[in-house]
Amino acid sequence: MGYNYDCVELDRIDTANTFYQISTAQDKASLETSIRRVGLICPVILQQIDQNLSVVSGFRRVEACRRLRWQTIPCRVLPQDISPIQCAEIAITDNVSRRSLNIIEQARCLRLIERAGKDAAVSPEMATLLGVPLNTAFIAKMRKVLAASETIQNSIIVGNIPQPVAMMLSDLTPEDAEAVAAIFNTLPMGLNKQREILLHLNEISARDDIPVWQLLEDEGVQSILNCGDVDGNQKARSLRLYLRQRRYPRLVKIEQRFHEKIAALKLGKDIQIIPPTNFEGDTCNMTIRFSCMDDLKKARGKLSDIIDNPIALKLLDDEYPRASSS
Repeated sequence: MGYNYDCVELDRIDTANTFYQISTAQDKASLETSIRRVGLICPVILQQIDQNLSVVSGFRRVEACRRLRWQTIPCRVLPQDISPIQCAEIAITDNVSRRSLNIIEQARCLRLIERAGKDAAVSPEMATLLGVPLNTAFIAKMRKVLAASETIQNSIIVGNIPQPVAMMLSDLTPEDAEAVAAIFNTLPMGLNKQREILLHLNEISARDDIPVWQLLEDEGVQSILNCGDVDGNQKARSLRLYLRQRRYPRLVKIEQRFHEKIAALKLGKDIQIIPPTNFEGDTCNMTIRFSCMDDLKKARGKLSDIIDNPIALKLLDDEYPRASSS
């Protein structure tokens, strides 16, 4: 690929044409400070189109130099007859070589390839470069993520919504996705907790035939979110418990009664009785922790007390092992 290294007037550069723009970075001050201190280390990449110079890579660098009131800027100018798909590959390679791309930037790259290549398929080499699977279903979801509102995209960029959850949100209606994202932006939760809440919401929505956004307007949910006496972590815990109870009302009641009986047995910290998963089955497990024979002898005595305790008999009655989780 032949480049013409040049220094051109900033006024000649057309930044209104954002066809090849990939970066979502908003930290303008740090880039400006860097350029002010050490200059522009990496020239921007431009393409000559008639009398205009369009940006292929380096939109933020051009903007920073304009704010610094530079008159000219070092650049590499691509020949006028270079194809759009070649320009797209150059823009993507230039961005990827500088940093890891976030999911929005990855999605922009995939869209750029399709637009520049007139619906060209993503090559294995380009998928590897971007760090995305060469999977049509995944790529289709990436398109949906890119079609999300600016609010949701910003939530993804700043890390409030992890990539797997962003993919799940892409399957919701825009109204539902916005409502869920608002909660994830407000309450501190990691990937697994967000995924748990989203799964509960989807299942309750499907079962009760009401949209997710309407579920989140429920009085019980709103009382949790609007409670001013607790912090975000407690609100997140309360919301998870509330949704789980609404999704599995009978299971939660059975579980509560089971743990009440366990507490009444006063097992101590070294003995645990574990019910069947979701109380579906007829076998409980017991674990005993000990560090010496004296501990084991004490546990044996405790086991004798448990066996003779009427409460223990009720742990294994018909109510539990065959309880349905639905």
